[in-house]
This record gives sequence, structure tokens and C-alpha cells, in this order.
Amino acid sequence: MNSNLIRLIFITLLSLGLTLISSFVLARLLSVQDRGLHQLFITAVSYVVTFATGGSGFALALSMRKKQYAGWQNYFIAFLALSVLAAIIAIYCFDFTAFHVLFVLNVVLTAILTMTLEKSKIDANLRVYRQLTLQQPVLLVAVYGICYLLLGEQPLEIAIELFTLFSAMQALACLYYLKKINADFKRKNEIQPIQKRFFLKTWFKQNLLQIFGATTASLDKFLIVYFLGNYTLGLYTVCIAFDSLITKFINMLADYFYSGLLNNINRIKSVLILILLMAVGAVILVPLLAEPIIIFFFSAKYAEVAPVLILFIINAIIGGLSWVLSQNMLLLGKQVLLFTRQIIAIAVFVLLFYLFKDYQLYGVAYAFIGASLTRLIISVIYYLKYPITDVKPEKSAV
Repeated sequence: MNSNLIRLIFITLLSLGLTLISSFVLARLLSVQDRGLHQLFITAVSYVVTFATGGSGFALALSMRKKQYAGWQNYFIAFLALSVLAAIIAIYCFDFTAFHVLFVLNVVLTAILTMTLEKSKIDANLRVYRQLTLQQPVLLVAVYGICYLLLGEQPLEIAIELFTLFSAMQALACLYYLKKINADFKRKNEIQPIQKRFFLKTWFKQNLLQIFGATTASLDKFLIVYFLGNYTLGLYTVCIAFDSLITKFINMLADYFYSGLLNNINRIKSVLILILLMAVGAVILVPLLAEPIIIFFFSAKYAEVAPVLILFIINAIIGGLSWVLSQNMLLLGKQVLLFTRQIIAIAVFVLLFYLFKDYQLYGVAYAFIGASLTRLIISVIYYLKYPITDVKPEKSAV
């Protein structure tokens, strides 16, 4: 197995473990009701960031692949300004939070992080990406953990302020990494000005894809609040915690696969084998361990989530596999086709959610699995129909 992949897997697994710990701490730091509201705040921040800046870091990375790099700071600053505007408009149009200033600030800080992560994928070894992947949960555990140990359960306002502190530390680190990436790339390459038309065309297509991806990722929270209430959303955060472990790991594999494609290396075999092993392990272990783990870490009040957890894990694996198979389409610039796939999947999810809403969390899981299977089928068709021919197999693949 490739040594870069081994290092990336180790960092990601460590990051996943720390992320889960931060979820445990947050669940105890807040009441169930406030936990749901906190999740809604974070979801809104992520969605606005995606709407305003999604795809900008991706377009910078593809421009760097063509040695087009001069003037990248202007694009970066412009998208940060756009994120401020989008946050203000969101607050004005929708009544979803009382923390207006903190919301705008978190949108800007998160935008810095997401653009840096996207841009860092130009490095085939993903050095900066690995550092940021580990850094996020370390800071979350430190910020939330210290507060809980010293002060115990806190109101929602304190948790939002702690999240802002975390976002600020992340953004400062990202600015340092951006400076480092800038120096290294200029030293190794003869750079040219970024072609505005290519950049904007690439950004626009990727932005559409990411917006609909974010809509898919956020729609469940809004529907749960509207149809099932805040208490169910509080319970659902447990499912999110475990689902995010699987999703983050598979996203790491997708980024590893995509980074290889950027450098004309096909890593699909290694990625698919790891996903298969993870799926087999999940099906065997989750039904046996879900209830005791949930009770131990989240408390007995979340025990009713245990029987349905396996369905959310299966959905995460199916959805992750479809995303891995979509990386070819990203590189080929066929985001519009992926955009069409997202529209179909969203329609399937909304329809199934409404039909199964009386089944509470089980209904949510059924809707998710139906939508993920739809995306997977379309992704397989796209993968076979639009192959990338100018790549070579990874020599050290499994």
C-alpha cells in the first residue's frame, strides 16, 4: 500500500476518533434541545459558505495545475467579501439564529478553511491537507473539553462563542499554510497569471455542484425540525456523529483518489478495497456495539437511537462510494451532469422523507438510503461512460 495513503489513513483515523470525542463532549456540554439548535447554527454557516465560496479553492487548484497562479490573492479576497455579503443576506431573509454577528464572523472564518482545504489538494502528498484534517478535531476537543471540565453544562450562547474561537484558530492556521503553499509553489514553478475565463467557468460549475451537495447535506436538518421537532433533531445528532466518521473517512479516500488523478495516477483499486473492508466491518460490529457505546458516551437518554444507527452507517457508505466514483467527472469538468444527479437524488429524498415521516428516525434513514442508492447508480453509469484515459495505475496499490 502506498506510504502516502498509509499516513493519510492514520491521520484521518486519529482525526475521526478526536471528532467523535468532541461530539461526546458537546452532547454533555449542552441540553438535547440546545444541541439541536447548535447543530442548526453550524449547518447554516456551512451552507452559506458553500453558497458563497464553494468551488473557488477547487478552481484555484485546477489553475495551479496549469501553472496559472499569479494574482490568486485577489480571487481569495473577493470570495471572502462575497461570503460576508451572503451571510448578511441570509440573516436578513431567514430567522434561524439570534447570534447575528457571530454568524457572519463564523461564515468568514469557515470560508478561509474550506478554500484552503480545496487549494491544498494540488499537493499529491496532501501534506497541508493532512495537517488541517488532524488539527480540526484537536482544537474542537480542546475548546469544548476544557470548558466542560471547568464549567460543566452551559447555555447555547457559550457553545456558539466557543465554536467561534475554534473557527478563528483554524483560520489563522490556514493563513499560515496558504503562505507556505504560495512560497513552495512559486519556488518550484514558472507561474502565469490566472485566466479569468477558465477560473470563473470552473468555479461556477463546481459551485453549482457543491451547493446542491450542501443542500443534500443540510436538507435533512431543516426537514426534521419542520416535521419532527427539535427533540428529534437532538437525537439525530447522535446519528450525525457516527455518520460523519464514515463520511469523513471516505471523503479522505475520495480526496486521495482525486489528488492522484490531478497527477495522472489512478488509485481507484486501493480506495475500493478499503471501502469494502469498512462496509463488512460496519455490518458486523454496529448492531452488536451500538447500544452500549451510545449509552456510555452520550448517556441513556439517547439509547433509542441504537437500533436505527446501522441504517445510517449503511447510507454513509453508499453515499461515500458514489462520491468517490464522481471524482472523474470533476476532473473532466462535467459538473453539470453531477448537478443533474443531485437534483434527482434530492427529489427522491424529499419524497421518501414525506412518505416515511411517521416512522421518525427510521423514516429519515429510509429516505437517505433511497437517495444514496439513486446517486450511486447514476455515478456508476457516469464512471463507465466517461473514463479518464491519461492516467496510469498506482504501482504500489493494494
